[in-house]
Amino acid sequence: MGSCEAYMNMHDENETTIESIFAQVRVEGRSLVARLRGPSIAQRESELIAKVIAPEIESADSLCKYLVLDMEDVEFLSSMGIGLLIDLQTRAKARKMKTVLSNVGEKLDTLLRLVKLEKVLTLCRTEQELAKAIKKK
Repeated sequence: MGSCEAYMNMHDENETTIESIFAQVRVEGRSLVARLRGPSIAQRESELIAKVIAPEIESADSLCKYLVLDMEDVEFLSSMGIGLLIDLQTRAKARKMKTVLSNVGEKLDTLLRLVKLEKVLTLCRTEQELAKAIKKK
């Protein structure tokens, strides 16, 4: 059993999120949603975020179709932060999950497109783009 189907079975009934200072993870429908906290993500933050999110991806079951990384609080990613996104996307892909970045600000969007990450990650700046990306109605 993994995150989307058995999340509540694995955690206390009242505990629906896993949280650290730099990341908060929760399940919403068929999505594993991780809110990253910035404003910048460099080496230290990347390592701590990976320790929180990676185990949740690894335990995700087949009902979990999306890894949504909420970037609302993130303005800048160092090369380590970019590496973190690629690592999480690779882990999610191995679990047959599509990785979507939500609430991507203008500066971050420019940075991610500069390094061509839109080719491997879905970048969403608005709630409408996110709903379309994860096929919400």
